[in-house]
Amino acid sequence: MKKTFCFIVINILALRLPGSLAAEPSIEEKAAQLLIVSADTADISSAAAAARAGLGGVQLQWGSYSLEETLELTEILQAEAAAAGRPPLFIAVDYEGGSVYVPTTLGLLELPTNMMLGAADDENNTATLFYLAGRELKRAGINMAFGPVLDINTNPKNPIIGIRSLGSNPAKTALLGAAIINGLKAGGVIAVAKHFPGHGAASEDSHKTLPEILLSTAELSATHLVPFKKAIELGVPGMMTVHILFPALDAGNPATLSPAVLDGLLKKELGYGGLVITDSLDMGAITRRMPIHKAAAASLRAGADILLIGKGDFKAAVAEIAAQVRGGSIAQARLDDAYAKALAAKRAAGLLAPQTPHSSFDKAYLAITRELSAKALTLVRDSNSLLPLPKDKKVAVIVFAPQRFASNAISLYRELLDAGYNASQYFFEIGVNAAELKKIMRAADGAEVLVIGSFQWASAQNRTQRQAIRALLATGKPAALLSLMNPYDLDGYPEAPCALALYGMTAPSMAAAGRALAGGFVPAGKLPVTLQ
Repeated sequence: MKKTFCFIVINILALRLPGSLAAEPSIEEKAAQLLIVSADTADISSAAAAARAGLGGVQLQWGSYSLEETLELTEILQAEAAAAGRPPLFIAVDYEGGSVYVPTTLGLLELPTNMMLGAADDENNTATLFYLAGRELKRAGINMAFGPVLDINTNPKNPIIGIRSLGSNPAKTALLGAAIINGLKAGGVIAVAKHFPGHGAASEDSHKTLPEILLSTAELSATHLVPFKKAIELGVPGMMTVHILFPALDAGNPATLSPAVLDGLLKKELGYGGLVITDSLDMGAITRRMPIHKAAAASLRAGADILLIGKGDFKAAVAEIAAQVRGGSIAQARLDDAYAKALAAKRAAGLLAPQTPHSSFDKAYLAITRELSAKALTLVRDSNSLLPLPKDKKVAVIVFAPQRFASNAISLYRELLDAGYNASQYFFEIGVNAAELKKIMRAADGAEVLVIGSFQWASAQNRTQRQAIRALLATGKPAALLSLMNPYDLDGYPEAPCALALYGMTAPSMAAAGRALAGGFVPAGKLPVTLQ
């Protein structure tokens, strides 16, 4: 009993929590707790050193790691913080729904894309899916998810949001976003809604430059702020800012650096009291304007509480914030408020209590993923009644996609084979050269029915892929065109009499498409955006 008591007292003291048992942290210690850096399994030494120095959190970078490797990484980082007597770390990841860049990363199961969820329009299953997703994140030692994406995708040419959005309908996005938030909260994970006050109308990528959205305050309130208002009503723990200039709100500063947006609109007007978290300050929209450490201080001064500095210099950011607090540029009360909110969020998430492992649940998780993927599948048109595909005809499945999605493509092909079709599959990169085009046309020549998979991430579609797909459609053979990612690409092929939208090239969505092509079910998803 004495050993247990001593252990508890030592750990309470080590956490440096405010109160009678702990000394008041220094300005530097408070500043450090507001910072989140990026890290991966390739080199964690700098993140570990920052954790020992009082770092607030780590954002795990995507990579092909097993769940066990991810857990080992998170445990190492938390152990470094604990050994130095620091509070537990926020361990965050961009787990917003769907395969942002690679299908399977960090050993986590693959979520449907947000636009799939918008097409399926099933609040109950969406909430259940993200509850299970939250449990899986906890299994890997992850306690914060940068999601859901609540951006209303009103611009078809948006270069970075696209299928990351739940759609262009504000009310539906608000309801499904609420389901995701509720699911993650029930799973014990800190949900961070993004990107306030909205990235969906942008025509430029904030990773590269500073976009400008010329909407009035009335337009923003009626459309883009709707899901964020709902999230605030639900008490979403975190809200991520966007690096975009909104002249109607602040003509001189992007939202992340704007007191008018963060303190004025978000906190005072909308009444948000949770953590205000910046998008990564190492993005081009910010670094073209000022150094990362300067941006961290400016964003804190504007009203942000947690500052993502990416691969920026942790020590430089701490020093800059401390210098500005001592110099009066940042009020001591602003630093204290952010620090208190950071610790309160960790306490509310149970990070200050002993962690218990969760049991496996893959079967339930995958079942709901399959159901939602099938429910999202949308038959945009079938003017010649091609579906289900005739079984007495030879089928060529010709898929255009990056090589990392090749294994997912097999799921569709397998469904056709299992249904008894005489089918062959051909996989090509989205950049098609002259020699590959000949191979593609030979594959089409040997078939009587074509299934064509078009891969378009955002508005800029690969020109040679489009030429190849048009050449296939020009053969006049019965063809089913599948939009594997961004459904807006279907506007480029009005000549395709049969077109389906998948909203993301996941293994379950490809399997669902295969079942639908074989007549296993009639696609009933509804387009969550407007096509021409």
